[in-house]
Amino acid sequence: MNTVHVSNERRIHSNHSSNTKTSSWSFSSLSLALIILLAVASLSAIDRFPNGHSKGLLSASLSKSDVDCAKDDKYTKRTVMMAYESSFASLFRRAAADGGLKRYEASGVTIVGEFAYAICDTSWSVTKVDLSLDHNSPGENVQIDGPKRDGSSDSGFEAIFYHKRSFYTVRESILIDENNEYEYEVIVSEGKKKAKKSSYHAIIEELEVGNSTYTVKSACRSEYEFDDDSKGFEGAVGFADSSGELFIIALCEGNYCASKSKSAESGNGRVVLMKKDGDSDDCMWKTHRVVKIPKTAKFKDYSDIDIDNDGRVVISSQENSEVWIGRALGIDNGVIDPEGFDFSDNKDDSATLQFPKGSECETVYCNIEGIQWMGKGMLLAVSDKMKGDGRQSYSCFDKDQSIHAFTLP
Repeated sequence: MNTVHVSNERRIHSNHSSNTKTSSWSFSSLSLALIILLAVASLSAIDRFPNGHSKGLLSASLSKSDVDCAKDDKYTKRTVMMAYESSFASLFRRAAADGGLKRYEASGVTIVGEFAYAICDTSWSVTKVDLSLDHNSPGENVQIDGPKRDGSSDSGFEAIFYHKRSFYTVRESILIDENNEYEYEVIVSEGKKKAKKSSYHAIIEELEVGNSTYTVKSACRSEYEFDDDSKGFEGAVGFADSSGELFIIALCEGNYCASKSKSAESGNGRVVLMKKDGDSDDCMWKTHRVVKIPKTAKFKDYSDIDIDNDGRVVISSQENSEVWIGRALGIDNGVIDPEGFDFSDNKDDSATLQFPKGSECETVYCNIEGIQWMGKGMLLAVSDKMKGDGRQSYSCFDKDQSIHAFTLP
């Protein structure tokens, strides 16, 4: 179209008297075309950015997420603030420099004294780091190794908590045969993998942790059964009752404790209250009760839970990049009433807070897998490795495999 008009203009210069009507028609057509193009562009911009800040073409420089954050006048009141953080690689930089451990796919964390103890679902080690996250504390930050394991090379560790000088780790969902033995082999039938006379359960291990190694005091399966190994228990915390019996509050990753389509129905979180039955050679964490999490925790998934001695609850969600702050009933001064344990449904007792967004309001804390109270006004979190093969945005990369401290608004 522009070539045609340039040609017309050249003919005007050579013979403008004979082409006055043609020239007028050409400029009028050009003006009309420009007006139409501008109008269409403006309408398109307004259609793409309906939430304000869309005056004509100026809105074309804003993304949809920019508009959402720009319009959020309560952003600071519903967002936890990053206080300090560090990648695990920087805390173990000598090991990384020497070609040692490079993957820190953190899945859970607990605090004992001035140290954080984290676990990874791909490693059997327990990672101990100074809470200051000081890069210059090589003697304080250590990898505590356990005994040699048979079978799967990945631990499947998803939760860790501390109770009476013992650490407890939770292996998410493990295939176990009818003799209560871990079964790693499966048979192939009609083209599908099936476990013969087997079912999926969590394994709760009690660990005695030393300075450089740990031993397994007991390993007991949960009575609670899962659909498969994709979604099981993701978090756990323990409290003793008035008689000193330990109860574990285990958080299901999926809604309804499911792993199939129902797991995606947000706002249907569950915890399983369990009590140990039997001795170390023949033991099981039996289901005492299944307790609903209030629907105000409207999450696609649930990645960890912590409850302090006063009953304050924090539950994290990896997919939502948020935490739910609530209150537990039936916990008083660190003692649980197993029959009275529940979550308060009072909306005044709960709030949902988001992790900080990136400069363009994109999600950057994409893989929060562990959460823990740090006193009354702070949270400690750990992040898993970013999902590859295009399953997550590159914006998730900067914060993965890290440990973070946040302050509440």
